[in-house]
Amino acid sequence: MMPSFFIAHGAPLLAIENNAYTEALNQLPSLLPRKPRAIVMFSAHWEAFEQMVGTMDTFPTIHDFGGFPQELYEIEYPAKGEREIAEETVRLLQEAGVPVALNTTRGLDHGHWVILRHMYPDADIPVVALSVNPNLTVTEQYQIGKALSPLREKDVLILGSGGTVHNFSYMNLRESDSATFEWAEQFEDWLQTTLTDWNVEDLANYRELAPHAEKAVPAYGTEHFVPLVYVMGAADDERTAKRLHMSIRYGSLSHTLWQFGDSK
Repeated sequence: MMPSFFIAHGAPLLAIENNAYTEALNQLPSLLPRKPRAIVMFSAHWEAFEQMVGTMDTFPTIHDFGGFPQELYEIEYPAKGEREIAEETVRLLQEAGVPVALNTTRGLDHGHWVILRHMYPDADIPVVALSVNPNLTVTEQYQIGKALSPLREKDVLILGSGGTVHNFSYMNLRESDSATFEWAEQFEDWLQTTLTDWNVEDLANYRELAPHAEKAVPAYGTEHFVPLVYVMGAADDERTAKRLHMSIRYGSLSHTLWQFGDSK
């Protein structure tokens, strides 16, 4: 049984950085019971009203950002698709009553490849790309993840890529590792308690219950939070959560790594 993971993808520069967080990403495959057959991955940067499931023979690399060093635009991550797992994902979602469609044209955005190139730099694990829908309720997002739980029994690694504290309005790019806002730490502390206790009811009402939720997850940034809910739902059969890493960059951009379910 594979665990599922939420992984913050941070700023695109993370792709070429070497720090404590990237080291945690490099080591993540060693926590798995075996090499995954495929990776099914929700990215905050693919929003759709209908649940999309993406596969291709080889995914093109999407450089969906601007104003960064040329080195980032030269990165390619030529992951293969996995049609069989993509079709199984569609089937599971349909059985759960989720409107879903197969996509065979969209590449991998930086929410996918910034993380994957640290975990599997050789791009040797097939990928199935999944969209997110921030307009759904937390409960609905959780149920989508829960529907995909059987994939974990087939050595499929389910990942969610986004950010738990992700607020551009408060970021200080001149102070990359200092001057962390207290409100950001308080939100992460609340989230740690809520997820560790597997308190789905409180999580569903995080906007009312979590301290400083309006700053941590602004209305324009909800899509970065929801991948966490999907991958938590994917481990509903075990209901164990462990925060493996937490650090905050630029004052209000958290690097969090969460494991849901045990490695068996």
